[in-house]
Amino acid sequence: MCIILTVQFKILRASFQQRRRQLLKIPEKAFVFKIKAIRSFECVELQVYISFYSLVFTVYDQSIILSGTATNKSNKPICGAIVRLMGQNILDTTDSQGAFSIIKATSSVNFSRIRSSIEKISLINGIISLSLTNPAPVGIEMFDVRGNLLKKAFERSASAGDYQFDVTKDPLSANLILILVSIGQQSSTFRYAPLKKGNTKVASPIAISLTGRTGLAKKAATVDTLEASASGYISNNVAVSSYQGVVNITLDSMALAKFSFFVASLKALVELSKSSNGFGGDLRFGKTGQGAGLLGADSICQRIAEKSMPGSKVKIWRAFLSAAKGPNGQQVNAIERIGQGPWYDRLGRIVSPDIKGLLSARPNADAAIKNDLPNEDGIPNHRPDPNKPAEDNHHMVTGTGSDGKLYKADATCNDWTSKSPSLKSPYGGLSWPRGGGGGFGSNWMSGMTLCGCRDSISIIESGGAPRNCDWIGGGGGYGGFYCFALNP
Repeated sequence: MCIILTVQFKILRASFQQRRRQLLKIPEKAFVFKIKAIRSFECVELQVYISFYSLVFTVYDQSIILSGTATNKSNKPICGAIVRLMGQNILDTTDSQGAFSIIKATSSVNFSRIRSSIEKISLINGIISLSLTNPAPVGIEMFDVRGNLLKKAFERSASAGDYQFDVTKDPLSANLILILVSIGQQSSTFRYAPLKKGNTKVASPIAISLTGRTGLAKKAATVDTLEASASGYISNNVAVSSYQGVVNITLDSMALAKFSFFVASLKALVELSKSSNGFGGDLRFGKTGQGAGLLGADSICQRIAEKSMPGSKVKIWRAFLSAAKGPNGQQVNAIERIGQGPWYDRLGRIVSPDIKGLLSARPNADAAIKNDLPNEDGIPNHRPDPNKPAEDNHHMVTGTGSDGKLYKADATCNDWTSKSPSLKSPYGGLSWPRGGGGGFGSNWMSGMTLCGCRDSISIIESGGAPRNCDWIGGGGGYGGFYCFALNP
């Protein structure tokens, strides 16, 4: 709501010299516009509106309630997109469903002096441009140099928005005319076209509608712009016509290579955990609440993937872990949270074309990686550093049986939220099998009861886990796990 009190003086049919003397008594800075002297005319009569600085008492109520979703061209939600309302510099980040909401409720009272119309009315290259922040009556009047009204265009209640009026299309523009443009109680006066020799024909006043064929053309109203950006996508700006409503945004994806599976390497887990022992059984990674272990592990996968292939976090990464209770309090089965495939390693080699290809002792993968699943760099994880000996690091935590579902409730380090020494027997599989083949001790997701949940690593061949082992890496591992992306 905006209440404007404007003081105006109207001087009709006064001689130019007389008016000039009157104007000189008032400081020039008090005028919204300057009246230019037409020196070759001593007794020119014109109709002029003089608008002084307006005293404005303004009460602003700018409640902003914008919501919507960010999706890709396939209409799939984009998680983690940043949506910013540029004019207000307010932003939100989309959730797993691609949803965002930008809300701001402000009110303030302001006393100020403004120069009437100077930011709302302009005449450039024969085009009058108006900008209405609120509905208001709009008028355009054309006068000859004697002050005779030649034409009047009006709109009693123009809606908020931007408007244009093309003076050049009117026959009157061939002569010098004075144009008075008003928005509510505010007005500006312009002189248009050079004065030709001879007398100007005075036409009778003609009234036309601003929204008619020869009148004011309304442009699409724009109050602000939403900018959406996400890693792996081309940013998109969307104009908004109101601060309340629903705005959905579609982003074009950048071309990303096939990459949707990896074994989280020891190097990556040490770096993210900031511990030489890795995460152990506590994978919350800053997440809280129900299902924090799974959500944190998903974030770890996303961070590792993004570092390996910038932009790839938009593929939506999931840790291959089962849990007794997920974010919704229900059982979570690893095989049901990773999509339908296909999945590829960092170098584009097939890991499995579908779910069925995962439900075997070894995935239905490219022969080069089938029996030694690769890490985030596409390197078979048995020997992540080609310049060093192979590591005894094949134990991967999953909490999962051979069917891809939860093995049992106490096989998950308290749903991947604890590294307590008192928690025993998390369940897992082997990223590479001893002897390189099938049979016992070869299943990639199941078949191995690990020592415990305490954070520690054991990657030097020692002939098996020591007696009374309580750490997650005992017997050949470091608490590693698998990461899958929902999009190839």
